[in-house]
Amino acid sequence: MTATNDKSIHFLALLETGFRTDAAHLKELEKDLAETLHLARFFGKKHGSPEDWNTKWHQSWSEVERSLLRIKTAVNEVDAAIESSDPDRLAQATEACAGFLVEDMSLVEELNAIRTQVLVLNSGVRKDWNHLAHKLQTHFETIHACAQALRIKLELLKKYPKAEVEQLVQEVLSKLPSRSQAEEMTPEQCAEEYRKAATELELEHHKFTGFMDLVKGMFMWVESPETRMEKNLQLVVDEA
Repeated sequence: MTATNDKSIHFLALLETGFRTDAAHLKELEKDLAETLHLARFFGKKHGSPEDWNTKWHQSWSEVERSLLRIKTAVNEVDAAIESSDPDRLAQATEACAGFLVEDMSLVEELNAIRTQVLVLNSGVRKDWNHLAHKLQTHFETIHACAQALRIKLELLKKYPKAEVEQLVQEVLSKLPSRSQAEEMTPEQCAEEYRKAATELELEHHKFTGFMDLVKGMFMWVESPETRMEKNLQLVVDEA
């Protein structure tokens, strides 16, 4: 399989996570993320890092928290606009979506700075950091997936009636592994299931061509930022 197809499958998996994540799950995620961010902020103090290192570390995490708050606000604005009956709702949602993209890149830059700071620590401390980093990455990827799913939905709504979009999204999800199924699979099995789903969606031209074309178009549109995001959301560092 080509690298592009592998990336497309990864993008489909992110969208699946985003479309399936409901409001209740997001609220629980926010609570857990707040606790993890607190642990991350005081990580240096726990390990006796120098004061200047800790000052810079705290500044970076303050920026991360501000970016996350602005991303949450933008996502809520997109969602509220989409669900409203305002004639200008799609224009309002598009404007809010642009705000999300700006904050998305700010978050990337801050996470990159944090990862650079971690790299100066000794191997034992980096190993402790990676326990936190794995958890943080999961949170960031879920938030990012929810935002991307909303962007796909917004673009679909510009072409199709809301009822048709909701039906299309549900039919697409029915072909992808559920969250509970994915948890029981190996990474290889998950990748294979997404490969099968992607192939099936592409073959059913009469029903899903518009959706797949849109996903591919969005993928190309965000390819550079997405490539950066995939690299820079990786807070886990080499422990050697």
